[in-house]
Amino acid sequence: MASSPLRPTSAGGSVPYWRVPKVLFLAAVQSSSLLGHDLYHHLRAERFQLFLTGLLAMYSGCGVLLPLWLYKFVLRSPWWLALVAVCAGHCVVLGVALHLARRGRYQQSITLVCISNWVTLLFVTFVVPDVLAVWVLLALVPVVFAEPYVRWQRGLTITAITAGCVLAQGALARFQNISHLGAHTPPAIQSAFFIPALTFLALHLLVIVWNNAAALRTSEAQLAERAAELAASRTRLTTAADAERRRLERDLHDGAQQHLVALAVLIQLARNAEHDRYQPLLMEASGLLQTAIAEIRRLAHGIYPPLLVSGGLAQAVPAVAGHAPVPVRLNLQGLGRYPPSIEAAFYYCCSEALQNAAKHGGPGTTVTITAHADDRTLTLTISDTGRGFDPATPGAGLTNMTDRLSAIGGQLVIDTAPERGTRITAIVATPMQPASSEPPGNGEPRLGLTRPRRRAWGEEMRMSEPCGSMSTTVQPSEIPP
Repeated sequence: MASSPLRPTSAGGSVPYWRVPKVLFLAAVQSSSLLGHDLYHHLRAERFQLFLTGLLAMYSGCGVLLPLWLYKFVLRSPWWLALVAVCAGHCVVLGVALHLARRGRYQQSITLVCISNWVTLLFVTFVVPDVLAVWVLLALVPVVFAEPYVRWQRGLTITAITAGCVLAQGALARFQNISHLGAHTPPAIQSAFFIPALTFLALHLLVIVWNNAAALRTSEAQLAERAAELAASRTRLTTAADAERRRLERDLHDGAQQHLVALAVLIQLARNAEHDRYQPLLMEASGLLQTAIAEIRRLAHGIYPPLLVSGGLAQAVPAVAGHAPVPVRLNLQGLGRYPPSIEAAFYYCCSEALQNAAKHGGPGTTVTITAHADDRTLTLTISDTGRGFDPATPGAGLTNMTDRLSAIGGQLVIDTAPERGTRITAIVATPMQPASSEPPGNGEPRLGLTRPRRRAWGEEMRMSEPCGSMSTTVQPSEIPP
């Protein structure tokens, strides 16, 4: 059974119910695998609605109209009217289930259908036991179809109850025949109903099973491809981490370490100097110490930005945008605090995208950064007006961004073409983290942006002017390099 129920389709992507058959038919014809995984993965909502509509039409025709015709022209038995009443009630339930499906409540809808189907078929078998095979197949159809739309616990329960329903149907057909409707119905009418119904339901079950099997095979292939991509991504990340460690070692050796060695020499000279000569040496040593501290702070900032730790993406993204050499427009909506791995991945993706826009965008390039967060997903979109590129030849920067998003279970979507600009969208499913226990200022989170100014070394950039969302333009000249 599916591990989780189907999520509702967004309103913007839904299909009107009267277009569902056409959409599914075109998808089946145009798909590389007829009745394959495309109908299962991409059109699950439309598939569900079409199933309920077909079931409603079948019960309306064979359960309501046909018994009424038999009551009027073949046998005036009250059992036909009872059958009509029960099937009409089931049609009402199917209509309610279809309404629930259109609202995205698929698990409740299919459960309601199964319960009503069990009750209806038990009564139908009691009244007309002569076509037991048709009623058994009809009992199995909703259960087989429900597999992608219910959790495995509920699916197991539905399967067990269906098995009991089939057992009860067999007992009713074997040990009683109170109505004797079959004995009074002409054999030609029985055959005209039994053979097409049995063939249709058997074919329907085979199509559903075939569809589910094709979806399973495709899912396994996609999982294998995903595993290979993750293995390659892990190798690239490990190589990049090793290279970064070597760079840090080199920077420490060539920078801060040299300053500290020189500082030790100056202190030794000052210790051995005469009373009137050690003062300039100590002043020079103080300057070297400040330089070494600034170098270490620069290296530490490159490892993990302090603003990302203290203020999250709402403060770190405007800061990195302010240091970009191209104009950047920000539209950050509802950003909160997220797990550090997600914040770091989005921050460095944003930084990498800004560097790519500045390096390859050409003159006059502007960048727009848009963030949107809800209860389920966090989305960051970086779009520029640059030259664009061929998406079939991504560079190392885009590969690094893809690796970072893949490592946290996210997705990177690249939309670009030569002379058409570039739009990069990073998406990850994440719960929002609680805000810091010591928020800045008067207890409200600071999400606004002011123009940063030059500060002394060791002093961090801070944000002010709290507001609910942010929409501003940052010029590269506003923030010193």
